[in-house]
Amino acid sequence: MSDRAVAEGARNGLFQQASLEFMRYFEDPTFMFSVPLELGGTLFQRKVWAALRRIPPGTTCSYGEMARRLGSSPRAVGNACRRNPCPVIVPCHRVVSANGLGGYAGATGGPLLARKRWLLAHEGVIVDG
Repeated sequence: MSDRAVAEGARNGLFQQASLEFMRYFEDPTFMFSVPLELGGTLFQRKVWAALRRIPPGTTCSYGEMARRLGSSPRAVGNACRRNPCPVIVPCHRVVSANGLGGYAGATGGPLLARKRWLLAHEGVIVDG
């Protein structure tokens, strides 16, 4: 079997795993994704993204709290969330501001913020703002 065929099979397997995990998450909001990811990004971004994957469904963490855990600033955490290449699997929607919802994918309103609100509601979290 060629290296290309092996790589293609691995990609197909990961795609199938991700597809199944998305279906599980939308059926059961307590489901946590486990599909392996190689996201690139800076060392700090990868630290934030790894921390995001540890936030349990149905719970939130503030940008400030996440920053304290990582020895950083809330703005830096928000910037890493904004650059998250794999939302939902890397659940940046679970990071909120100290005063409400915060932003989502760099947006502070409109359809992206509505998506964050929906994801949180799907998980049983109600956030004002």
